[in-house]
Amino acid sequence: MKLIITDTNVFFDIISIGALPEFFALDFEICTTDFVVREILQSYQKEQIESFIRAKKLIVFKLTANEVEEIQNFATKRFFKGITDKTVLWKSHQLKCPLLTGDRKLRNEAEDLKIEVHGSIWVIKTIVEGEIISKTNGAELLEKLKLINASLPHDEIDKLIKRLK
Repeated sequence: MKLIITDTNVFFDIISIGALPEFFALDFEICTTDFVVREILQSYQKEQIESFIRAKKLIVFKLTANEVEEIQNFATKRFFKGITDKTVLWKSHQLKCPLLTGDRKLRNEAEDLKIEVHGSIWVIKTIVEGEIISKTNGAELLEKLKLINASLPHDEIDKLIKRLK
C-alpha cells in the first residue's frame, strides 16, 4: 500500500465536508505527524481523528527530539513560521511519498523538492475514481468544499463538478 502524508488543512477540509470515512477508505496508508494532530483542537474534529488513530487507519509519526532538531535544520527556500508544516514536508521527503496540503507555500516547497503533492480537490476526485462514492456525491462534496474554503481554485473545482455531472 502506498504511503501518503497529510497536513492539518486537508483534515479540516475533509472533516468540514463530512468525507473523513471516505478519505480513509482510499487505498493509501494515510500518515501525519504528532504536530499536525496537536493542531486539531475542536473536540468534534479531534474525536473523529482519534477514532481513526485507534482503528489504525491513521498512522501518526511521533517525532523524537533529534528528529525535531533535524527538521528545524532542514533547509527550505521558504520561511515557515511554525514547525508543523515543516514536519510533514520533512517526513514526506524522508519517506519519498506524496504530500497532501492546501497550503500554497508548502505545496511550492514540496514541488521544489520534487515531492508529489496534492490537495483536498484531489482527495475528492480520487474517492470518486475509486468508486467509494458516486459522481453525484462527489459533485456535492466539491460544492461544499467551495463554500468552506474560499482559497481553493474555484474554476478547477467547477470544471471537475461539470465532468462529474
